Amino acid sequence: MSKDRRVGHAERTQVLGLLGNAFEAGVLPVGEYDARVAAVGTATRASQLRLQVSDLPPAYAWGGSAAAVTEPPSGAGRIALILGVASVPMSICGVGLVLGILAVIASRGPGRRRGVPTALVGRVFGIVGIALSLAALTTVFLAWNGRTSP
Repeated sequence: MSKDRRVGHAERTQVLGLLGNAFEAGVLPVGEYDARVAAVGTATRASQLRLQVSDLPPAYAWGGSAAAVTEPPSGAGRIALILGVASVPMSICGVGLVLGILAVIASRGPGRRRGVPTALVGRVFGIVGIALSLAALTTVFLAWNGRTSP
């Protein structure tokens, strides 16, 4: 067996679904079902979740994997996210253009990861910041040149 890892909401939800199916099938009585649901709600480790379904038939076995498990963001991904998010409100004064470009550059990292990488979110915010900055600068330019003397 692998290292007893911490579990999150996704894993607890999976086990609750298995317990609900077992209850609906009549495998678990009400009192036992309630006790197991409470134990799942407070579980922090995979072994604690596995214990709640270990004595059930194989149809209700929990594999312990969740698709929502993600890796921590890389340094470049974190920087891209910070720059990208900052570029959106700063686009009003045009600084968002520079921050957005820096976010797109910082988001270009090696390899692919499962789920949505932090760098990709930073890149999207950076692109939005660039677009908003260009729109703001265009508006200021048109307003400046659109003035007529009385």
